[in-house]
Amino acid sequence: MKNKFILKARELTHLGDQFIQKYGSKNFHKKAKDLLSDQKIHEYFDYKELVETAFSKKFNPRQNFRSLEFSDLPLTIARGEDCFIDVYFWRRRPTVIHNHHFRGAFQCLLGLNVDSEFKFTQTTKFTKFHSLGNLELQNMSTLSAGEIKSIDFQDKFIHQNHHQANLTVNLCFRTPDVANKNLSNFLYSGLKFEKDQLSLSRAQRLFAFTRIDDFDYRKLELSLEDAFNFLFMSHGSSAGNPRFINLKKFLEAKVKKETGLKMGKLLQEHDQELDRLEAQYE
Repeated sequence: MKNKFILKARELTHLGDQFIQKYGSKNFHKKAKDLLSDQKIHEYFDYKELVETAFSKKFNPRQNFRSLEFSDLPLTIARGEDCFIDVYFWRRRPTVIHNHHFRGAFQCLLGLNVDSEFKFTQTTKFTKFHSLGNLELQNMSTLSAGEIKSIDFQDKFIHQNHHQANLTVNLCFRTPDVANKNLSNFLYSGLKFEKDQLSLSRAQRLFAFTRIDDFDYRKLELSLEDAFNFLFMSHGSSAGNPRFINLKKFLEAKVKKETGLKMGKLLQEHDQELDRLEAQYE
């Protein structure tokens, strides 16, 4: 394979493996940033060459994400034993506010990122996966081609990345996800929800049943955890059938009764703040 960008990515994963195998992954977010800075892989990035390489016979088809599962297109370009490198293609839009269940660093290859970092201090725990706290904006920084930011573990690095070019391409040099740890998303109000797949699958199943046929939701053993997950997951849905609408109202009432939170209002306020931020894009 003659693509220098891919070859440089393989070199980086080899160096990353050496560090992790000697020192562990706890400080890999620092080492990944240093290695990216030293190796200057961004200077070898060529979009058209990468597209051609992605369809060559020697390209490793094993991917970290399924197509369209994250970003507008995720592409794993190099794998080591303990780390790997993804490239994420983003159209002009922001991410959600989130933390991470891995360590590493990301580097802008093309376009423009405006990165907002937050600190979360929990005040109330509602369920195993849902809590409320103070979400404070700590700083904002701009990353253009070549610039790098470390990704520390869980709530040590909470951010929202605003991609302000028509196409922004970021490289992520990272460890695999840590087992039994969930990433979390946050609302501007300070509501935090962990994305536990087993827990979320119940809400996904419930939402699917609303599209199939009638059932009595009052006979279901639905927890506060189910209610939060369903309301988060279905927010913004255009579904208009009575089953969905009545169930949503029922679960909103359940959350309000047990926590005092008005979920519809919180989600609406979050969308309004997001719209305000997007309106500031240059």
